[in-house]
Amino acid sequence: MQARDYRAALAYAQEAIRLDSKMWIGHVQLAQACEQLGEYNVALEAFADAARLSGGNSKTIAMRGYIIANTRRIAEAQAILKLLDATARDRYVPPTAFAMIHGALGNPAAMFEWLDKAYEANDVHLIYLPVDAKWDRYRHDSRFTALLERCRFTR
Repeated sequence: MQARDYRAALAYAQEAIRLDSKMWIGHVQLAQACEQLGEYNVALEAFADAARLSGGNSKTIAMRGYIIANTRRIAEAQAILKLLDATARDRYVPPTAFAMIHGALGNPAAMFEWLDKAYEANDVHLIYLPVDAKWDRYRHDSRFTALLERCRFTR
């Protein structure tokens, strides 16, 4: 995925699922590869499988929200943000989950607010900022490059 060879990522995800159909992260990888290949419905189905198999892991919900926001289903994406907010009252939801959806909705102010919270919380998902295509549309923004600097990802 991080090398952006999405066909290969898809093949590896399919093989992982073939080896263990209940391994939820395999379904996440399948969904991410499909999303990058423009196969949004397949990606959403794979995220639904991942959510079911993981017991509703917030990553699966957030990434589903990201795709929904990217396909301009604004009301649905906002409902997922509310769901994540409600979920965060009972268990940890990484701030990057919120940032990702706000970014897909084209709301950079909220996205950067959540990325700042992610930095303060030492959110492990920040390690993907330098390579994950989800953040590409914001790479030119000085706030993004400043965050990469703060995280020491540019050295």
